Amino acid sequence: MDGFADIPEGTQVRPKPYTFHVPEQSIADFKHLLQLSKIGPKTWENGSSKFGMTRDWLIHAKDTWLNHFDWRAYEQRINAFPNFKTVVTDPVHGDMGIHFVALFSKRADALPIMFLHGWPGSFQEFQTLLALLTEKYTPDTLPFHAIVPSLPGYALSDGPPLDNDFLLEDVARIMNQLMIDLGFGARGYVAQGGDVGSAVSRLLAASQECKAIHLNLMSAPEEEPSGVGKVTAEEAAHIEKAKKWRQSGMAYAMEHKTRPGTIGLALSSSPLALLAWIGEKYLEWVDPRKPLQLETILGLVSLYWFTDTFPRSLYPYRALWGSEYPDLGTTALGYSYFPAEITGLPAAWYKVLYPDMIRYDHNEGGGHFAALEEPQLLLGDVEDFMNRCRRIM
Repeated sequence: MDGFADIPEGTQVRPKPYTFHVPEQSIADFKHLLQLSKIGPKTWENGSSKFGMTRDWLIHAKDTWLNHFDWRAYEQRINAFPNFKTVVTDPVHGDMGIHFVALFSKRADALPIMFLHGWPGSFQEFQTLLALLTEKYTPDTLPFHAIVPSLPGYALSDGPPLDNDFLLEDVARIMNQLMIDLGFGARGYVAQGGDVGSAVSRLLAASQECKAIHLNLMSAPEEEPSGVGKVTAEEAAHIEKAKKWRQSGMAYAMEHKTRPGTIGLALSSSPLALLAWIGEKYLEWVDPRKPLQLETILGLVSLYWFTDTFPRSLYPYRALWGSEYPDLGTTALGYSYFPAEITGLPAAWYKVLYPDMIRYDHNEGGGHFAALEEPQLLLGDVEDFMNRCRRIM
């Protein structure tokens, strides 16, 4: 990674290089808790995935996690990329420590782009995408600065304040200030995201510095908009899938929204309980034709466990539904459609709902975790979008 860690000139607040290391005692405590964690009894409901996590999968995952998963190897993969920590000063909440991974370019015309994760994600969602960039480019040829923050409350960033509420608008303001601190305010930057990251990106569109946003999650309206063209058979099936998900797949979100204190404390007491809650999403929300490897899921959940992320990361759910996003104005918009996503925006609909969208990409595979599932496809879409943004930035 030589060269990719070199911070560009013009940085207003210089971040500090960071190496992540979990103490041996924390690993020993984790394994002890996991070993003692009881698998619940067989029931009709946990015999199939119709009602969520299956008992058989959890038994196998526990054994793999306890006896075969190597946290230190996973930790090395995290530290293989340039990690940084900085303090962002926010006018509302004061100083907040923010972690991010970055690939900095040495090109004078490099465009900054910020990749924003969601829940139950983390900065690690983008590791393979970053690796693809290092294989394709050198620091001298990389066409953009890639910044991958840990959102407040997630992984290695500070958590929300303890004395008042914390909103997605706060997240957007802090992320915008991060990019300004890195020296990217004058020319502007691009924000990219899915899940919570898509919501933050849409809020960033109101800032002067964010010139374009690229999303891989856009919700289709529950009712067909007037004046739209005919959807394809695949898109019609996707619309129906989204309707069913709203009926049977949102219980977790209501728990996060209405009882975050309860579920946060409950899942902080047992790594196996955390795996059941989060693992279900990594099983259900992906393209079934290309499921995630168990080791990938265990690594992501381990990161949540060792950083106490879960109880600190639930605040977005109080605002994800019913929120009004600012008008995009002159902010350029791009979208990547993935067929196994929870919900998606049909091509015929975007032309009516977002007539100024400058790029719409339809991918043949991939689901909710696009950067994990199809990093090559997502990166291709983003690079094409960035090339168009270069003309307006």
